[in-house]
Amino acid sequence: MRANFIFLPNKKQLCLIFIWISLQCFSQNKPNVIIIYTDDQGAIDLGCYGASDIHSPNIDKLAKQGTRFTQAYVAAPVCAPSRAALLTGKYPQNAGVEGNTSHVPNSHGMPNQQYTLAELFKDNGYKTGHIGKWHLGMSAETSPNAQGFDYSFGHLRGCIDNYSHYFFWAGPNVHDLYENGKEVFYDGQYFPDLASDRALKYVEDHKEEPFFMYYAINMPHYPYQPTDKWRDFYKDVEKPRGDYAAFISTIDERIGFLMDKLDMLGIRDNTIIVYQSDNGHSTETRAFNGGGNAGPYRGAKSSLFEGGIRLPTIISWKNNLPHNVVNHEFFMNIDWLPTLAKLCNFNLPKDIDGLDLSEMIKTPNTASQRTGAFWKYGNQWAVRNGNWKLMGYPKDTSNKGKLDLEQDALFLSNLDDDISEMKNLASQYPEMVEALKTKYLAWEHGFETDIPKKTKPLNHLGINAKIKSTTKLNNRYKNIEILIDGKRGFLDFGSGQWIGQEGGDLEFILDLNEMKVISEVTIGYLHNPSNWVFSPKFFEVAFSNDGVNFSKTMPSEISKKINDKHNFSDTLSIHTNKAARFIKLTVKNIGEIPEGHAGVGNLGWFFIDEIIIK
Repeated sequence: MRANFIFLPNKKQLCLIFIWISLQCFSQNKPNVIIIYTDDQGAIDLGCYGASDIHSPNIDKLAKQGTRFTQAYVAAPVCAPSRAALLTGKYPQNAGVEGNTSHVPNSHGMPNQQYTLAELFKDNGYKTGHIGKWHLGMSAETSPNAQGFDYSFGHLRGCIDNYSHYFFWAGPNVHDLYENGKEVFYDGQYFPDLASDRALKYVEDHKEEPFFMYYAINMPHYPYQPTDKWRDFYKDVEKPRGDYAAFISTIDERIGFLMDKLDMLGIRDNTIIVYQSDNGHSTETRAFNGGGNAGPYRGAKSSLFEGGIRLPTIISWKNNLPHNVVNHEFFMNIDWLPTLAKLCNFNLPKDIDGLDLSEMIKTPNTASQRTGAFWKYGNQWAVRNGNWKLMGYPKDTSNKGKLDLEQDALFLSNLDDDISEMKNLASQYPEMVEALKTKYLAWEHGFETDIPKKTKPLNHLGINAKIKSTTKLNNRYKNIEILIDGKRGFLDFGSGQWIGQEGGDLEFILDLNEMKVISEVTIGYLHNPSNWVFSPKFFEVAFSNDGVNFSKTMPSEISKKINDKHNFSDTLSIHTNKAARFIKLTVKNIGEIPEGHAGVGNLGWFFIDEIIIK
């Protein structure tokens, strides 16, 4: 006959059982959070977004297990400011990263006093990990470990070769792979696999405790280096689309590895997964001028047209958020911080620009609280209110249509009526232009100098002069005749109205064709610090009657505006009283970008648009 025993735990055992149950409840009340942030991914470049030529079953499955957004934006059209916005819940200008950060060793990036998602999760009892790309600073104070991450593995600069792990822009001999601040070497090993392996290990190591992982995948950013498996899969697709698509499938496969690991560990149901790209696809030379696809949208990376900032975005939390939802409401990456904080029952931090849109996600068909937004990158800016969007100095990096420098300097669109933004409505709705312009100027980072103004033709002694350069010109800026055409340039240094030089000086000799009495020499210049463009340090002139023997040089005053933070065009002048036929003019570069700017330590640019002789 079997005896029946009843287990009666003692007080110590009861206490241990209670603690174990409490820890389980504590863990379950604190969902894990993974943010997957891809790099330079086109607006429709997933199967679930309509790309029939891209194989992305794992990400498509993730979308079916959650919410896919059709109107989700990032706060900047390039890497670093977009990432700063994501991690701080602030516009890039308030996060201290207006443009791409410097690659110079020990240079600063996102200020250390910024409060990041990692610090928010850490303060709420989470383990925090960063894996992949950083691009927010090269100094110890601005490294991932100093910005709230307990663990970090990846590259600090903007892009690397995936096998040598060398910086792809400034090689050779610029190795860029770090683990917890220490340089590590895995020569010849495929970086996406190194990152994937560490992501899998990270979730396994922390399966018993709440964790936050920022998985900043460095694909499909150039160089296009997909695995052979996927390159072969797309072998019949014309390049660069084939290599780009293979890179997307390389991403998708590694996300599949991560999903399988979460399922195997039994923590998928208690893990919030966010997927988003940092900006639109690249059309740069290093990307073979394309590969990605923005679908119906105009623009790409570096553009404030929709194709540069409106991107694939997904959130999934199995058994806790709705499944298979397509959300058409307005959302921005600065909204992730407050939204995730609310979903995880954290107190919201103060002084953020993002909005808590958790109710919109939890309850389909709920209207977004976000009705407007601002963007500013270089000389471009945009403001949106409802479905109306106004851009200043728009730039179309997708080359889908032509832009008239003057007529389209202010570009108005209604996204309800024309999602392609191919038609400028500014002349049809001047009252809307004024209303949105007023709204932009009310923003703390909107300045009157940002607003395009029509320029009047100039009349001066230099028009029709002969001009030559005695220094080597940058290959992109060789049409020096524009310096004496009687026209000032717009704020866009890529408009063809400017002559630029990186790091060095420029010297010109002007032949006025006859002796003239000269009272003033003026140069017009551009200041655009987020794009590493600064006022010249100063300029100097010398005069000659024969073009051979020149007088002693006369310098202008040192520019007082080198450290200004916002964009403008201005002039520097030298007053004199000389009779001469020839003028030698030397424009002095600031050299290295000074402290207090994103590109500190790199060589600065200057741009001049007119040499005005009176």
